[in-house]
Amino acid sequence: MPSIIKPYTLFAAIVALNASGQSLSKEITVDKDVVPQEREASRMVLTPKLVLPAIQQKSLRWSDRGVAASVSPTVATLPPAAYASSITPSPYRGYVMAGYFPAFQLGVSAGYKLIKTDNSDLNVWMQYDGSSVKRKAPFNSGNKIGYYLPDKGKTTYNTQDVGVGVGGSHTFAGVGTLSGRVAYDLSSFNLPTLISKGFNQNINRFDIDLGWQAQAGAFDYSVNLGYDYFHLSKVKDESITTNDFADNTRRATILDLSSRNEKTLSASFSGRYAISEFWHVGADIDFTDTDRSAGENIFEVASGTWPDDSENFNGPYISHEGFKYGLDDVGYNITEMHPYLRWKNDNLIVKAGVGIQIAGGDCGSNRVRPDLRVDWTPSASFAIWGQLNDRRVNMQTLGDLYDRNRYVGRDCNAGPMLDKLHVEGGIIIGPFAGASIELWGSYGRVSSYYTPAVISLPQGNVGSLNSGVSESPFSPYFTIGQYMVIDDFTDMSYGAAFNYDYRDIASLRISWEGAPQEFDRGNINSLDRARSVFAATLGVHPINPLDISLGYTVRSGRCLYGIKPDYPGLFNPFEYRKYSLGTAASLDLGATWRFSDRFNVWGTVENLLNRDWQIVYGIPNKGVTGLVGVSYRF
Repeated sequence: MPSIIKPYTLFAAIVALNASGQSLSKEITVDKDVVPQEREASRMVLTPKLVLPAIQQKSLRWSDRGVAASVSPTVATLPPAAYASSITPSPYRGYVMAGYFPAFQLGVSAGYKLIKTDNSDLNVWMQYDGSSVKRKAPFNSGNKIGYYLPDKGKTTYNTQDVGVGVGGSHTFAGVGTLSGRVAYDLSSFNLPTLISKGFNQNINRFDIDLGWQAQAGAFDYSVNLGYDYFHLSKVKDESITTNDFADNTRRATILDLSSRNEKTLSASFSGRYAISEFWHVGADIDFTDTDRSAGENIFEVASGTWPDDSENFNGPYISHEGFKYGLDDVGYNITEMHPYLRWKNDNLIVKAGVGIQIAGGDCGSNRVRPDLRVDWTPSASFAIWGQLNDRRVNMQTLGDLYDRNRYVGRDCNAGPMLDKLHVEGGIIIGPFAGASIELWGSYGRVSSYYTPAVISLPQGNVGSLNSGVSESPFSPYFTIGQYMVIDDFTDMSYGAAFNYDYRDIASLRISWEGAPQEFDRGNINSLDRARSVFAATLGVHPINPLDISLGYTVRSGRCLYGIKPDYPGLFNPFEYRKYSLGTAASLDLGATWRFSDRFNVWGTVENLLNRDWQIVYGIPNKGVTGLVGVSYRF
């Protein structure tokens, strides 16, 4: 039996220790006996273990679409979270933020959680991004661009984007979770051509998604439905431009572009059954159907003469030419089935199965091929992974192409890009004392790859210069936003990255990504066909309310290829030419100061060095741009 301890009271102890001239052997009165309780000791497990997040293929990403980017309320990014890790939810139900940058760059975002319970949530949000910049056009020769005279050799590029949406979910106890989302986006921007100030283009987009997730014993599954409506508005442009080949002669042009509608329906099922702790069997099934409307585009030219001081076309017609081309209806669908068997233990995951593709409509043939994925983590500081095939089809819808490049041509009849072969893998080493290294690479063959291109009309047709695209940098109306298809394309990329974290004070990431640069060889994820991408990002948290982020990116070897058609009636092959887009080097700075948990001030400035390059062919970058603003949560 444990011994009984007679403790001093607090007051008696203070008196005994501080009384001057008093003996420590002075008798003390005990208020109460205390019997301590014995507790069984248990060892604390302090051995660290690295939990690696899901690894995704690296790619040569391109983020500059020529539109204002939505800015997060804080610059500091959340580090990758391990699977099943929890993130503390925000106690706030609403937020509003706004930022501005001269001459005109505006971003406004707001959202509110209408319903917030243990089983249900309902959220609404809106986003506005607007921009207006005046930049020197890539084909500026003095004060002249193509056939027209802009203001002091510069052209104004305007963009307006508005998005609203509502989404939520409800969990039925013991049954499953139903989730849904509805969103509408409206975009308006001007598309300068090379013979006039251009025309305004409107994009209307409507998305709806519905999902169901549930688990029944050892079987868990999810079902998702989606619908996307993408609309390019009808365009009619009338302009008067100078004819460079005769004095006192003007050319009146009319461009009539029909609207285009694209409807995409998607459905997917994913299910997995746990045979045991180590073995799982499952299947992923995806169906996508896309229909794109036909249209008829008309390009007309009328020429005449009148005095130099006249602004109106009043003279007699010398000639009148018209060029009309129709667009075909495009419809295609792809059904993908990926049954698999999965085995895992503490450090190894192997997933093996087959991929089945069933093509319908205006796309390729059916395919069956093996799928394999291996993730091996032999230690807490080393991981290796590899994958054979097991990649979903890129549908290359107009909406997909627009998400990467808003200046996509309306006459693009892209269809699904199908993998013939795809292999990728990577290694993660570390962390050691906060440092880690990543290595990765991929190789594949694809069919029907649509890539941005310079396309000139054949000689003799309206809108083509006599010299063709090989000698002239432009072909009126028909260059910006054009795409061409490459039936057999080799997809390759490789890269390395170094990461370092110093406590919660600073983080550093340096990466390099590369890809070959040939007509039929490169990286399918690179819009600008960059041969090399260097990126360095430094995040600093010097004091509690302040976050600072500094980034520098260099995309070199950027280019696209042009097609020079031969003379009509001749059956010679097309001639491919390479056109540089210039090196894109951007120094970016961001900072956030948190006055409180609710209110903060933030700012981002991009391209601090004011470097010039083409975002896509014919469209310059914005120069120095950014947003400075405030955010408030409530």
